[in-house]
Amino acid sequence: MSAASPQLPLPTRLPLLGLYPAGYRAAHGEEIAAVFAESVEGADRRTVLREWAVLAAHALRLRAGLSSRDRLGRIAAGAAPLMLAGGAALATVHLLLGLVLRQPFFEDFAHPGVAIAVGAAQTLPWILALSFAVAGHWPQARLLVLAGTLLRIGSAAAALLVGYASFWQYVFLLPFWLVLGGVLLAAPPDAVDLSRRGRYGTALAAVAVAVPMITLVALWPWPDPASAVETEFSGTTKVLLDVSTAWPATVMCLAYLVRLGAARLDRLRAAGAALAALPWTVMLSAPDYLIPPVPNAALRNLGVVVGLIGFCTAIDALRRAVAARTGRTGGATRADGVADRA
Repeated sequence: MSAASPQLPLPTRLPLLGLYPAGYRAAHGEEIAAVFAESVEGADRRTVLREWAVLAAHALRLRAGLSSRDRLGRIAAGAAPLMLAGGAALATVHLLLGLVLRQPFFEDFAHPGVAIAVGAAQTLPWILALSFAVAGHWPQARLLVLAGTLLRIGSAAAALLVGYASFWQYVFLLPFWLVLGGVLLAAPPDAVDLSRRGRYGTALAAVAVAVPMITLVALWPWPDPASAVETEFSGTTKVLLDVSTAWPATVMCLAYLVRLGAARLDRLRAAGAALAALPWTVMLSAPDYLIPPVPNAALRNLGVVVGLIGFCTAIDALRRAVAARTGRTGGATRADGVADRA
């Protein structure tokens, strides 16, 4: 890993070993340097920078306790696919709003194409990232999430600095997207479940979140979104709409319950599913799914999400207690089989 290489003068001078914790560096420093040198031999600068970034990210995860050997890292790896699923689902709803329904909340009527372009730039990366993840290409999915996160930050900065209406579409939800993107990017890639079952589960979670939201958007009485809900729907329907805002968190909690009932229980991976439910404290209401709740409502929503997680935990505890009791007569095996099929 010498800086004297004539082919790669810049990348080989970039710090790398110094990013690793001292103990890990002392134990594996020579091996890291040898592997890096071998992987970049004869490569162009772009490849070297990519390899350097991969190792640097690994070093920083070790320092932060987010490697695949650490509890936090394994929890984040369990949460990352579900956070991607939820983010891609919401991005699909927003893309539908911008491209098809063209709702006028933040649209700049003088330049509608700009609003569409800004909205697509912030939503398409998440949708494409889900496609790559389901196909088993997790590194590409992470790069797309990074791009989407940076585009959202840039749009928010432009909205604050320029005040151009087209850039205000998703500014109020920026913290929500930063949480999703941050956990997804911090998760150790080697701990993410990329099995066929895991990838199909990610796709199923995205569909489960997106379909009800898209249905509400499509059936809403457009083009008058400013009308009060009470004037459009009965009181019972209004209550159902309010309850529907908790659906994304419910999907994440169902995934949590499924993981708790797995034949080979991984409690840290299951905890990741519970973690994926927490950002949905930002329960977004139809029809626009754009404005987060006020602080008092957010506190109430947090109680709802924590309650859902506790309810699923209690169901699993009850199931295990029943299985343990019936296990004296051989019923535990049958109960586990039922749980696996479910």
